[in-house]
Amino acid sequence: MVDKSVKICSVRGCDKEAERTFPLKKVESAGLDLDEMSSRKASLCKEHYKEFKKLTKQERVLESIGR
Repeated sequence: MVDKSVKICSVRGCDKEAERTFPLKKVESAGLDLDEMSSRKASLCKEHYKEFKKLTKQERVLESIGR
């Protein structure tokens, strides 16, 4: 039986345990290739979280300075 509290990474082809969740649209706009999802959140493993952070760095900087 699979433990429901353990989430798997939402990126296509990745079966690692998820560490964080983000809004689905934000992750899709960053360019990560996601599996078909029925939820509004995407779960990311440690490796894909690092990639997501790199892809969205400029956007986060602009938000912090108020554009």
